[in-house]
Amino acid sequence: MIKGLNDLNKAIFAELKEFGISKVTCSTSYSYGTDNEDIEYKLTFTEEDKWFMDFVKTRFNLEIKYPFIMSLLHEVGHHKTFEDIEGTCIEEFCDNEKERITNEMETATLERKIELENQYFNLPDEIVATKWAVDYIKRHPLRIIRMWKKIQKALLKFYTENGVNEDDTD
Repeated sequence: MIKGLNDLNKAIFAELKEFGISKVTCSTSYSYGTDNEDIEYKLTFTEEDKWFMDFVKTRFNLEIKYPFIMSLLHEVGHHKTFEDIEGTCIEEFCDNEKERITNEMETATLERKIELENQYFNLPDEIVATKWAVDYIKRHPLRIIRMWKKIQKALLKFYTENGVNEDDTD
């Protein structure tokens, strides 16, 4: 059993509840549940996450200091912008494109995966969620630092409780 996961979820939720999020849980990916206003987050940083950070840097001219916070706020951005596209042809288009991209990813080469990820990042619902997060980060730099310090403290406690140390991350 994973020790301290509930405490970690609570700490992250405490930082996101002001945005109207109803629940935060650890998962294998970042996602926003439109039906229940939940955010899922992950504890790994993958090649796809790096591509997303590179995309944000290039598209929005923002150097990401805290990728975990950027990814969380991107999901909050979905929450904050969902009503603008819900029930529109944009939502249908994005859903169809996400399905196409996911299916094609299964057999794609690395170069094609990068192209597909960039197509995904540029979908209208993804762009508005990312833009919301970028704008928030730019407007609230001190809040972002405080948010990261609190979440980082909870993450370090979680890792310590589970016997993970820096040597394990190499």
